[in-house]
Amino acid sequence: MIVGEVMSKDLITVRPSDSLERAHILLVKHSVRHLPVTNDTGLIGIITESDIRGAFIKQSRKTKNSNPTELDPAKMKVTDHMTRNPMVVTPETCIEDAALMIYKHKVGALPVVKAKKLVGIISIMDILGLFVDMMGMIHASSRIDVVMNKSSKNFDKVSNILHQHDIDIISVGMAPYPKDSNKQIYYFRIDLCKTGALVKEIEKAGFKVLAAIE
Repeated sequence: MIVGEVMSKDLITVRPSDSLERAHILLVKHSVRHLPVTNDTGLIGIITESDIRGAFIKQSRKTKNSNPTELDPAKMKVTDHMTRNPMVVTPETCIEDAALMIYKHKVGALPVVKAKKLVGIISIMDILGLFVDMMGMIHASSRIDVVMNKSSKNFDKVSNILHQHDIDIISVGMAPYPKDSNKQIYYFRIDLCKTGALVKEIEKAGFKVLAAIE
């Protein structure tokens, strides 16, 4: 999957000459945490909810004994508090690469640029939403956790048992099995069903079932 399939295309932007007051109003009004900053040439920066909070903390220290009007959000400019030349991705960037950039650099969102033009933005919430959807967490479902050797044949055996019972697999997660490095735990999220008969058949096939959740 690529960024272009997940990114938000309804862009809310500000200009560098806009006030922090306007930026804050837009953040609240549209329930977002990041605003790309653009001018006539395209994307030049990004300003976040945290940048705006930080601007007041920083400025208040400087102006403790100065004119309080210097803390007026209507007079403070986006250009003085935005992040310039932010990291970007393209619509063709793999979701995994975008997620790794967000995690590695501890940012909340990445502007999406195509031919130097801002075409979208992808946030950590977009990626989390995709993960939740892929894992079937928002759908009524059951789960069976099975320990097996790292072999596609074993995976196919368990999958076939489920399919023989007309049970669709929504998603499969994997994790190391702490008691044996040659094995893994497979978390089968499946259609909502009674799991008792499935567990018995999977165990009869020689696999260990750690848990079954209906």
